[in-house]
Amino acid sequence: MRTPVQSRGRGRKAQVVSFPPPTSGWISNQNLIANTSNKPGAVVLDNWWPTPQTVRIRQGCALYCQPDETQDCTSLMTYDSGGIVKLFAAIGGTIWDISSPSAPVAAVTGLIGGEWSYVQFATDGGVFLVACNGVDPVQLFDGTHWWPLTGYAIELVQLGTVTKAFTDGETVTGGTSGATGKVLFQQGQQLYVQLTSTATFKSGETITGTEGGSAVAAADGSTYWPGITPADGSSISTLHPSTFTYVWAYMARLYFVQAGTLNVWYLSAGAVSGTATPFPMGGIFTSGGSLLFGSSWSLDNSSSNGLSEQCVMVTDEGEVAVYQGYDPNLSSSWSKVGLYRVDKPRGKRAFIRNGGDLLIATDAGLIPLTQAVERNPSNLAPGAVSYPVQDAWMQYVSERPTRNWQIAVWPEMQMVLVSIPEAENYQAYLLVVNMNTSAWARFTGWDALCMAVSGGQLYFGTTSGRVAAAWQTGYDMGAPFTAIYAPLFHDLGGTFGAKMPKDASVMMRGSTDVSWSISMMYDYVLTIPSAPAGPAIDSASVWDAGIWDQSMWNSSTNMTAQKKWSAVAGMGYAISPCFQITSGNLLPFDNEIIRIDVTYLAGGLLS
Repeated sequence: MRTPVQSRGRGRKAQVVSFPPPTSGWISNQNLIANTSNKPGAVVLDNWWPTPQTVRIRQGCALYCQPDETQDCTSLMTYDSGGIVKLFAAIGGTIWDISSPSAPVAAVTGLIGGEWSYVQFATDGGVFLVACNGVDPVQLFDGTHWWPLTGYAIELVQLGTVTKAFTDGETVTGGTSGATGKVLFQQGQQLYVQLTSTATFKSGETITGTEGGSAVAAADGSTYWPGITPADGSSISTLHPSTFTYVWAYMARLYFVQAGTLNVWYLSAGAVSGTATPFPMGGIFTSGGSLLFGSSWSLDNSSSNGLSEQCVMVTDEGEVAVYQGYDPNLSSSWSKVGLYRVDKPRGKRAFIRNGGDLLIATDAGLIPLTQAVERNPSNLAPGAVSYPVQDAWMQYVSERPTRNWQIAVWPEMQMVLVSIPEAENYQAYLLVVNMNTSAWARFTGWDALCMAVSGGQLYFGTTSGRVAAAWQTGYDMGAPFTAIYAPLFHDLGGTFGAKMPKDASVMMRGSTDVSWSISMMYDYVLTIPSAPAGPAIDSASVWDAGIWDQSMWNSSTNMTAQKKWSAVAGMGYAISPCFQITSGNLLPFDNEIIRIDVTYLAGGLLS
């Protein structure tokens, strides 16, 4: 009996799916099984910077300076006036002038230290930097010297005969006046003293110091900087300026938050010291708590035909009081606009002014204050700038009870940065968002305890007293980093059939040929393999490689395309290619993703 010939089965034809560059950025708030074919977003976007056209691998950071390796750098402060540009770093009990990275100077010593708040404030007498931290005297920088502001005045004493010069920090006493104080510094025949009593030095008396300094006063001492004291008739008669934790300027006046209270203190218009008037707010904030920070804010006000400047005070419970006017002591020129609510802020430095609005990092997300005015407090998250990464934001909040986050804006890069410091068992992250496109990404390896922009350059302070310059070199202070991109999972048009990827092609463009690795992730589970090794670049082509502001000498910057196919394995109902590049050279990469193509076979149901 003859057996019929069996026809040969027709082979399955490979199909191709393309993933465009994730210009929508990192997205962690989307329905997992939503059709993602038209959504240029990423489920993982580490160490890439999203632009309107594509995503580009970020550059590294270089060690700018390290004045003191024994303690962390917790604050950076900038000053820029009349050609005088200064960058200061607070490390432990010292404020360092790090304007010259090769020669940092200990500008202020003997402090307790902590997180400093500061503001640059212009008056008729000059442009000043005023800083406070809640434990040390208020610090005032006048462009040349730092001055401690306490409840007592700083006095200038003209000296006559000097038997022995005084030393900085020496305790001095007037022989007849009984005045006491601490020497700030002596400049020729001029002695600057921080008084520690109400008595002042008198002409003709001998001033002696605990370190052997001795001189005769040629004239009565004169007040150089008045102390910060309660104004006559104030409702609160006792004030220690060292309890000021936050400072801001509004309508040519300085305002301070007093630690652990609901009290704001304000100085006279145009003053940087002198009498302060309390503005108790215990009756305003119904949820209690303590004041955290304040700021000016521009609010659309139809009665003033445009934006009007408001004064905002925020508590650690997330209540926001808004006032307008120029003098809180005059009811005719000061009124409350409203009381609003955001969620609890993530710290006193966890907000920025962005245009006229305020962005506040809270437990619910990065909330614009304008949204708090318009929305119910329980529905703020959808209006948050951080809503695309809402799930990740909430995870970081739950993992980190300490409220020490900080936000900075880098105008030159159109970048907003949210620093999430390291916590027990959790690494530090920087969440970044492109201000033009609202696309988010995550930077790893940058443990930014504080941030500041000076001269268009972003700096951040970190552990062991290090200050880093961002976007420098191709590694992070000598350590390589890996950029990871995985697009949103794609079900390829149907969730009912298994897909078997065969090959993946990555197309990039850049001035450097780079190597990478690509693997596949399946069914909405993140399985990121070990990072690939980074390619080496001849260090002989790097000019001045030993300093922080690295650059290439005669290196080509011509952009060329690069494409490579790689075999991949596995199968699943939904796929996401995981693409990784390791950067670890002095030369920073400038490579951008153009597209990722994946060939696959469509199969049946998996058991």
